Amino acid sequence: MTENNDRKQFNLKLVLKEIIQPKIPTIALVVFLNFIFFLFGVFTFYSAIFFIIIFIGFFLALSNEKTNSLDTTQNNINKRDKDELITDNINQIKMIFDGFPESVILIDDKDNIINSNDKANKHFFSQLEDENILGMRIQNVIRSTLLFDTLELLKNNEEVTIKEIEIILPGEIERTYDVFISQVKLFSQDINNYLLILRETTDLKKIMTLRSEFIANASHELKTPIAVIKGISETLDKYGQDDKDSSKEFLKKLLSESNRAQSLIEDLLSLNQAEMRQHIIPDKRINLMSIIDNIYGGLDGLAKKNNINLTRDIRKKNYYILGDEDDIQRAFVNLIENAIKYNTSGKEVIIHLSDNSDKVLFKVIDDGPGISSIHIPRLTERFYRVDLDSSIKKGGTGLGLSIVKNIITRHKAQLDIDSELDKGSSFSIIFNKA
Repeated sequence: MTENNDRKQFNLKLVLKEIIQPKIPTIALVVFLNFIFFLFGVFTFYSAIFFIIIFIGFFLALSNEKTNSLDTTQNNINKRDKDELITDNINQIKMIFDGFPESVILIDDKDNIINSNDKANKHFFSQLEDENILGMRIQNVIRSTLLFDTLELLKNNEEVTIKEIEIILPGEIERTYDVFISQVKLFSQDINNYLLILRETTDLKKIMTLRSEFIANASHELKTPIAVIKGISETLDKYGQDDKDSSKEFLKKLLSESNRAQSLIEDLLSLNQAEMRQHIIPDKRINLMSIIDNIYGGLDGLAKKNNINLTRDIRKKNYYILGDEDDIQRAFVNLIENAIKYNTSGKEVIIHLSDNSDKVLFKVIDDGPGISSIHIPRLTERFYRVDLDSSIKKGGTGLGLSIVKNIITRHKAQLDIDSELDKGSSFSIIFNKA
């Protein structure tokens, strides 16, 4: 009530000051002329009074229109100032949102998008570049029943103002997000807005899954040789003195399983080391020709033991890349050993090395049994084997190509596998030349 009285007083003062006060001389002159005309008999007294009232009314009407025009102009200015203030606030909010490492989306109580940060635009709205996302319903962009149900819960339950959920969004690559939804009031204390913070956990979930699978597979792989070693040890402890010939066979088996367990542990350590150093980009200039010279003697001995002809197709020169010498040597040995072990007796394995202006190509070629195309995409997976029994007999752990893949990834190189059943295989690494 007090506010209305103040407003009336303010309007009255404004009218007196802006309208009537400037017209006082004119009104006084009209009244004086009418009085003179009345004295000379031009107007009667009543007609003079009537003329003065009409004149003053006409001036007040004109002034009223001016006042209304001023009020309208003032209202337009106030509305424009308010709109500009809201726009400034939205821009400031976006600047704050852009500082978040997660995707941030602000929606109103009708689920219309009010604002979003750059990361959300990139992740969720990149396919809508030609459209204005502001005002678009969130349901048209993020299709998750759980998200919509949670929003409805927040709208209908005043006691709940914040919720944390996990959603999975389908697509070519299924993506997982932790979503924090909170109820906020920004421009009106009567209207609830909702802030969505989406943190992608796809890679984290994948890592957790891989770690669980890795532990399970490693435990399973170690379980067998350890069980065999334990069984043989117990047998020898009880009956070893009674049967010398059987004891020798048991000891051979014991040595074989011990070597298998040792190889598995060494490969597990190598894989862990390769994964731990994947983010460290090598910067040392190394010569691949020197590495092949260093490892060739030992691999040639293994080839002769398996009745394989190991040859080199390399022009004598230097082949430089930026790399870790120990890692590259490990990768080369793994690929060449695999080609020797899984080749057919009497066949050939070729080590090829060549270069052009910007690339260096290392290739291992065999003419063995080959690999079916259905297995090739999975060859670098941990513990994946094309033939489990054959791999175990030949001392394979199922980790060699996974180690190679991690080393190649660290060196920003490319691994190509080409194979055909009964025609052999080739494993190529393409390096950037230093």
